Amino acid sequence: MITGAEALVTPNRINPIYLEGKLLTFQASIAQDLGLNDGQIVQALVRLHGDQPKLLLQGRMIDAPASALAAPGESMWLRVQSKPDGPWNLQPVPPPASTQAASTALTLTAAPLMTEPSLAPVVSRIANLLYRPTGAIELSQIFKPGTLDALLQTVARPDLLTQWRGLQLSMAQLTPAALKQAMMGAMGSEVWLSRGLSMASQDPKQMLRRLIDAISTSNLNAIQSSNGDDAETLGMISRLQRAVDDLEASQVQAVQAQAQQEVLFNMTLPFADANPVELTIRRGPKQEGESPLLIINVHSKSEELGPVWLKTQLANSEQVDLTMWSENPNVVSQARVRSSLLGQELGNAGLTMKSFQVIQGARPIEAAVWTPSGRGLVVDVSA
Repeated sequence: MITGAEALVTPNRINPIYLEGKLLTFQASIAQDLGLNDGQIVQALVRLHGDQPKLLLQGRMIDAPASALAAPGESMWLRVQSKPDGPWNLQPVPPPASTQAASTALTLTAAPLMTEPSLAPVVSRIANLLYRPTGAIELSQIFKPGTLDALLQTVARPDLLTQWRGLQLSMAQLTPAALKQAMMGAMGSEVWLSRGLSMASQDPKQMLRRLIDAISTSNLNAIQSSNGDDAETLGMISRLQRAVDDLEASQVQAVQAQAQQEVLFNMTLPFADANPVELTIRRGPKQEGESPLLIINVHSKSEELGPVWLKTQLANSEQVDLTMWSENPNVVSQARVRSSLLGQELGNAGLTMKSFQVIQGARPIEAAVWTPSGRGLVVDVSA
């Protein structure tokens, strides 16, 4: 899970905002105090002061119309416009390329500076993660065999390469013990540290964060000296950060589901010899006199089999209903032929297979998708 302390120090990406045609006015005396000049390009941060959004410019809060500002926690680039008399203007403009590149790298390598105490970044961060669309799209792309391997070859960090090798599973030698260890790591080191245990060695989020720091540190000088032309490096850092967002969104949603007396666990399993597999475990709230239904969804995609979806419903801790979707007719035929073998394997594990449906085609979108309710919100974003 993500605690309040971690959320406060979580680096936020600089999101350039360009609100064309909207001028922000401020007093000439403020410009004199800040040493601003006509035509100067400055960067300001939108922060909540009380309940009102304001501009934080060079350590000073400036009043501005809320409709002309970006979202709290985001940055704006502004051109100073002087007037011989009356208030001055700030005109939003696109960020300079060199400044944007250097600022992005510095943000990823340095601890964030909070000039004034405010919970605005926390609210924005938690809300974005909580209501983030389901599906770890970027993480699945990053976890494809060869992607991180090639990237790690460019960074002189053998420890990160060793950690990545430890995270990867083998489809040919997958065991329940290996799967359990991967799930424990996917829960996040925060869970184990909160219980007084040591940090999980197979935590994918911590590995990705260390990799971001390593890339940022090794390329910071190159980015600054090339005036921000290293777009490939910045693009990779952005992809890695989005993958971290996928992981943290799953953690925040799991905490919210727990507050709603539900279970929701999403993870992406990386394999050294196969494409990543997406796993989701869901259980509704407990009802009086009824045992909640545990649902396990597995989605895989390979060149040989194509996309395969498997939905497992476990009732009373022993009765299993299985539904499988595949677009490959050969896979459908093999699954139907071997259904009896699957029933025997489940029986050996103490489970009873009530039904097994094999459907040719893509899995339809579920009508009832889990959404966070107002109960037990990590942060009350409605306030």
